[in-house]
Amino acid sequence: MDYELIIVGGGPAGLSAALSSSYRKMKALVLESGTAGGALTNKYPWKHVDEVLGQHEMVGYQIAGKMVEHVRKEGAEVRENESVEKITKQNKEFTIESNKGKYTCKSVILAIGLGVPRKLGVPGENLNGVVYSLSNPADYSKRNVVVVGGGDSAVESAVMLSQNNAETTLVHRGEECRASEKNLKDLSESKVKLMLNTELVEVVGSGRVEKVVLVSNKDKQRKELNADAVLLSLGTVSNKAFLESIGIKTDDKGNVVVDSQQRTNIEGVFAAGDVTGRWVRIPNAIAEGGYAAINAYKYVKKPYWA
Repeated sequence: MDYELIIVGGGPAGLSAALSSSYRKMKALVLESGTAGGALTNKYPWKHVDEVLGQHEMVGYQIAGKMVEHVRKEGAEVRENESVEKITKQNKEFTIESNKGKYTCKSVILAIGLGVPRKLGVPGENLNGVVYSLSNPADYSKRNVVVVGGGDSAVESAVMLSQNNAETTLVHRGEECRASEKNLKDLSESKVKLMLNTELVEVVGSGRVEKVVLVSNKDKQRKELNADAVLLSLGTVSNKAFLESIGIKTDDKGNVVVDSQQRTNIEGVFAAGDVTGRWVRIPNAIAEGGYAAINAYKYVKKPYWA
């Protein structure tokens, strides 16, 4: 047996699980498909993470760096750029197969987040210049960018693009954005052009984005807008195909179904963080990750007090 616990995903939930398992002296491994830190590092390194208590002055990549440094200092093994492709169980032993190797373990925590972007399904969506996350807003300086969406990520991205001298238009199909009050205040004080009750129905260009076609929900009037890039910030969903391939039960939204101890339908497999769909925020991911690790410890070690 290679490990007592393997944690799939190196974002806040996975790193929290690694920290708790390290304190319990479990032999554990974290496998992260990108750079350790999850979305904070790979998708939104510039983002101010105000909901992490005491960390309001740091941005995503800084907070992620502190998390990774902490768990490694406590002895956790974290491997980056290693994607898990298959998980099988025989008797009470799990085999984890990744793009780089094969491992065995006694328990598993799924902390894979919601890494699959929702697509709009419109003509031209596959053109060069259409993106689903904003890793470096400075890359869009002095360019026309259309952001589609009305949630926190869309609003935050639009504001950040504007602050980096992009000519930014935020398009949302609803009557009002559903972002937090703080983000809405930032939006109102920015130079972002807001178009409500409007849908993007086509992206036009020869090889890459040149303009977008918009339609009003109220009067059905069509409008074309020049654009150099389009950010589709419509939220993310779980990798349901992967979850189904390993036999994990999900609900009708694709979230992993867990009980009060973060246990999935497969004995020995736990889940934590955004993939459970309870509250898609970092504080909850940290809490669930730590708690999942404690319950994995009880499952593996069977302490007398459990």
